[in-house]
Amino acid sequence: MSFVPPELVLCILEHGYYTSLRTPNYTLLKTAALVCKTWSGPAQTLLFRCATKLEQHNIPIFRAALLSSPGRGKALGECVRILEISIGGTSNGGLGCSADDFVILLQACPQLYELALSITGLHEFEEEILKKLGDVGRKIKALTLVQCGLQSPILFQLLKIWNNIQFLKIEKEIAAWPWRTATTPVLRMNTDADELAHRPGAEVCLYELALTRFPTPDVLTWLLESSADSLRILELRDIPGPTHRSILSLHAPRLRSLRLGHYNIYSAALLRMCTALEELVIYHVPTHFPLAPDLPPTIEHLSFRNPNHVYRNTLQPIIEAVDALPSLKVLTCDKNAEQLVGDYEILKAKCRMKGTEVVVSDIPFWVYEDPVKVHRFPRTRSVSNFDAMF
Repeated sequence: MSFVPPELVLCILEHGYYTSLRTPNYTLLKTAALVCKTWSGPAQTLLFRCATKLEQHNIPIFRAALLSSPGRGKALGECVRILEISIGGTSNGGLGCSADDFVILLQACPQLYELALSITGLHEFEEEILKKLGDVGRKIKALTLVQCGLQSPILFQLLKIWNNIQFLKIEKEIAAWPWRTATTPVLRMNTDADELAHRPGAEVCLYELALTRFPTPDVLTWLLESSADSLRILELRDIPGPTHRSILSLHAPRLRSLRLGHYNIYSAALLRMCTALEELVIYHVPTHFPLAPDLPPTIEHLSFRNPNHVYRNTLQPIIEAVDALPSLKVLTCDKNAEQLVGDYEILKAKCRMKGTEVVVSDIPFWVYEDPVKVHRFPRTRSVSNFDAMF
């Protein structure tokens, strides 16, 4: 196999890079790296591209690979585009890396594009660490906060030093305030409107915001302060109440994609504001609550992805939605939809008549897509996105 050109080897490995669940096929890549020298380089390039679930048992191995050899280690570090790491403690009670080691790892990954952080036992970064992080993380464009303390200001610290962030996912509830600095005390609960209006907002111009839980209205306003002309993708796992809808109303007309964890009258009220929407993704489709009356006709991709444990006995709301969408090009559903044989056949027939492609997906709804700007929906995890992640 050593006679195969390296560029062809890379194409072969990219073809098998993802498993059926759209996670990197580390088993394949590790095996390929042992075939011969011709295969080793391309395989390691892809193997180090996405470094996930770095915890107590594998952080030292990862660090050693990047730092032990000035030549090869530097080359491997420059391959890393995605890093998922624990700082402080870990979810299973082990130890992650220290804040100092985190800085060292970011220094060794100068092309890092996407960072997912789980932080336990660390309330905030010290100023000295923040200064170093500001230097080594300037190329990061996608940030996912998986875990941190309820009152931790770490999210606000990072958004202040990394103002190139365009894709932000917050998977934990945030109850801290972003306005605490050396010169600006923490916001008092009885702060008047004039004082609040003069608080500086976040400088990041977000293209995508995904929220598992809503922050307080003031914090949400702060997060979106500079994103009025840039926000295009919004994902909400919580139900948007009146106050949050009021804040989001400024951004809704420019949204291209809306992803909703639940659909009810409150979600529908937000959906009606999204007059230019190209994609709607719903994770819990109601059985008896209609979709069609509230759908903007601009939608080209409709996706419904109920978890396995959610009972569903009809696809009628989806069938009606297909009839109501003149521009629909792609319909994505989960495998559970196929079990409702009668409704599913009607649904497919409706789509055939409209020229709409039906895609059945078994990718878990918690698996996020690649954080890249979109030309046309649906967006996926794909090696075709590699060139965009610089």
